[in-house]
Amino acid sequence: MRVNLDQLSNDAYVWIFGISPSLDAQKSDALLGQVNAFLENWAAHGTPIAGAAEVREGSFLIVAADEQREKSGCAIDRMFGTLKQLERDLGVAILDSNRIFFRGEEGIRAVERTAFRNAATGETPVFDVTVERLGDVRKGDWEKPAAQSWHRQLLN
Repeated sequence: MRVNLDQLSNDAYVWIFGISPSLDAQKSDALLGQVNAFLENWAAHGTPIAGAAEVREGSFLIVAADEQREKSGCAIDRMFGTLKQLERDLGVAILDSNRIFFRGEEGIRAVERTAFRNAATGETPVFDVTVERLGDVRKGDWEKPAAQSWHRQLLN
């Protein structure tokens, strides 16, 4: 069952999906429309999952789920299936975990891990798409200098 993001607690589980290339407003709306349609009927073993979604800066899809509800592997697999279809429909990468997202002079960039070494420094703001709690997103803790994130291991 779809809810608004502000209805979920800071302990809600999140999945952050980096999108490249970035979406324009029309594609962002299309993606969010499809994800929201999925969330309307999202359930685990017949029990509705309270979920919410948001697109940020055209580069990130944030999906959050109530921490009190079970999220079975099958329910999560259905979400990933929806995202795979959206990748094909929109001509973007959403599920490619080999990309690193960072804020450059020209905006948010996505590069492969190997290219990140030469594209960033310890001061470069990076996005940690591995955070698991909505509170971390709300506090902005998922964007920080590379030197203060797990990304530091990828730098020269």
